[in-house]
Amino acid sequence: MTEPSKQNIRAVSRALAVLNSFTQKRSQTLADVTNATGLDKGTTRRLLITLMDNGYVAQDPTTQQYRIGRALRLLAADVPDGFDLRAVASPVLTQLASEFPVTAFVSVYDDGDVVCLDRIHDMKGIEVHWWAVGGTLPYNCGGAPKLLLAFQPVEEIERVLTREPTAMTRASITDRGALRDRLAQIRQQDYEFAVDDVTLGLTALAVPVRTPDGSIAGAISIAGLTPQLCNEDGPDPLHLGQLREAARQIERRIQMAGAA
Repeated sequence: MTEPSKQNIRAVSRALAVLNSFTQKRSQTLADVTNATGLDKGTTRRLLITLMDNGYVAQDPTTQQYRIGRALRLLAADVPDGFDLRAVASPVLTQLASEFPVTAFVSVYDDGDVVCLDRIHDMKGIEVHWWAVGGTLPYNCGGAPKLLLAFQPVEEIERVLTREPTAMTRASITDRGALRDRLAQIRQQDYEFAVDDVTLGLTALAVPVRTPDGSIAGAISIAGLTPQLCNEDGPDPLHLGQLREAARQIERRIQMAGAA
């Protein structure tokens, strides 16, 4: 083995040590990473910059703290956890997107964020671009983020609410008291209908997907132009029944995958 190869392997090991230092931590300072890895400050900074350049680490411009980046989220979206929710949901989402037509999503909760595992669009409708596969949305905006937060333990909800809410549009709920009330309403009605709170003119409808033991596996949602989802003839949003039936189909597929 040549000396350059040894150096390259050592560099990879050090980079992995930096990434592993984020285990069970939402964000870290440079000093935190340095202490966790045992590397010197200059080496740690260079590794963080390299990982940032490649999307594996991101830095908050306000706090200057570091966190896991989008590239790792994209990789994580393809990793099955007991069952592959993305693969299980894909045929059902494809049918949903084609039937209405809308953009259909499947997503999961991840330490205060909601990550999009898949997005399926039918060519007959307008594609909704504001939530990419592997990407996240603010916890107070959109259908799936609020829905999945609503079903977390109280202490987790309160932890997330310490983060500053984001105002993506004038319809975004930024008052924490009002948001707590909305989360309680979501738990009671078992869906979230988010009108114009990510982009004006677009609306999302989300319902939970549960495992056989009743825990929340993730959420499926549909998004489209607001008139496509608003029901002028009744209190429930359009397509709520069909979306719930789609969730039940995915739940049956999860049960079958677990029994296989």
